[in-house]
Amino acid sequence: MLRTVIVIVIAAHGIGHVLFLVPQLGIADWGQSTRSWLFTGDTPARLIGSILWIVAIIAFCAAAYGLWSQQPWWRNIAIIGAVISALGLLIFAASPVTSPAFFAMAFNIAVLAALLVLHWPTVETLGV
Repeated sequence: MLRTVIVIVIAAHGIGHVLFLVPQLGIADWGQSTRSWLFTGDTPARLIGSILWIVAIIAFCAAAYGLWSQQPWWRNIAIIGAVISALGLLIFAASPVTSPAFFAMAFNIAVLAALLVLHWPTVETLGV
């Protein structure tokens, strides 16, 4: 049961990055920042931002699949997803910070803390 809940939460977080990808692609304006303090010009920021958000979506969804199918690599992919997502959030940070950006960063920090510091969830906890 716990594994199913974690899978759903990880996948939902990954899919939630669409909130950042869609404005970055110029499809809709949902209030998320598409400007970067690091990249000058609209085209480089759009390209790099789009790549970051797509990689984060794929990484979190792959991690969810890996956990569901009991693959040992799911943790590494979740860590990569959290780092890429955090990097994107920092590069495209807006002032004031939007709720989706704040909660996405909080989730990324929770993933990194759980997997790298607490070494949770354990194999026993997941029933694997």
